[in-house]
Amino acid sequence: MHWIERLRESNRRQRERWRSIPDSSVALVMAFGFCLFAAVGALGQLNAPASFSPTVWILPLISGFFAAAMVWVSVRAKFWWTPVVVVLFLSTVIGIQHFAGLHLHRLSTSAEVRRWLSFTSLLTIMLIAFGWGLALQFINREGERFFRVETEMRLAGEIHRALVPNVDRQIGKYEFCGLSLPSGQVGGDLVDLFVCGDRWLAYVADVSGHGVSSGVVMAMMKSSIHTAFEHQPDAGCQLEVVNRVLCSLEVRHMFATCGLIAFSPERGLQYALAGHLPILCLRGPAIETLSETNLPLGIFPGIKFEASSCEMKKGDLLVIVTDGLTEVTAADGEELGFRGISKVLLMNGDRPIREVAEQMLETASKGTRSDDQTLLLVRCVG
Repeated sequence: MHWIERLRESNRRQRERWRSIPDSSVALVMAFGFCLFAAVGALGQLNAPASFSPTVWILPLISGFFAAAMVWVSVRAKFWWTPVVVVLFLSTVIGIQHFAGLHLHRLSTSAEVRRWLSFTSLLTIMLIAFGWGLALQFINREGERFFRVETEMRLAGEIHRALVPNVDRQIGKYEFCGLSLPSGQVGGDLVDLFVCGDRWLAYVADVSGHGVSSGVVMAMMKSSIHTAFEHQPDAGCQLEVVNRVLCSLEVRHMFATCGLIAFSPERGLQYALAGHLPILCLRGPAIETLSETNLPLGIFPGIKFEASSCEMKKGDLLVIVTDGLTEVTAADGEELGFRGISKVLLMNGDRPIREVAEQMLETASKGTRSDDQTLLLVRCVG
């Protein structure tokens, strides 16, 4: 019986789609079915030439209950529950009609009025049933499309988490901690630490926009930075390579800012910024800012990017953040800004580097945010 197998497969796919729907939403659909078919049960009584007072509320309740049961069977139960519910419903209706036939009271209405009531009730019931079928078709069709998109977004989110893992590592006399909190399933921020032989590169990037498109550009950016770092020890030249890659995409209104710190035996410790927020440098009880005037990546091809040397002594701490942290709005309407970040850094700078990063994110979580939040901390421990 191929048609039975097709029905079972259709029911299985439908339950699979509805599995991620919360029970509260399923309850709403069941309530909708109950109310709609309770009305059908009430209208069905207009077909009878006689009246039985208990059916005024019994038939609507029975009709509504079994409609809600059918919704539950369709989205939560096994396939074989469908014929069981149908048989129970028909048996209940037949039993009620038989019992009602023993206690009928003739209505004092003319044949013409009864015909009009019968026709009107049947037409109304058919329209309601047809509308219910169209509503279910719409829910299934849009639900399938939504769940397909949701599945793709979930996969994109998993890829994003694989591309942007937390950074928690020590290389020689440098300790690193990087955290990123996307504002959605797929973010446009990137924090990364890349080691190649006796060289390393730590950076934060912020791609404009949100969603899958920004995530794709972010993945391309990470790949191009790794490739550039393998062949270019100079931080400025690395940004120039990435800029050429992003400009070649020719996507309007798509650019990226980047702040990086690189070490190589040839160049020593360098930092470079491409349209990014300044780097905070905690030296003892004071905070300095390291800044550059380079443009963001992906705007103009062929431009030069400058890198600067940086010296770190034992205990010094460098912090790179994205504007998702500084632009958090507090309850009084004020932004957290560099002042708030610097305050947290001064109060917690001597704590373990992971705790400093978490304290910054915790402070930012108290406000309202609308963007990804990413930070990178580099401490000299030797």
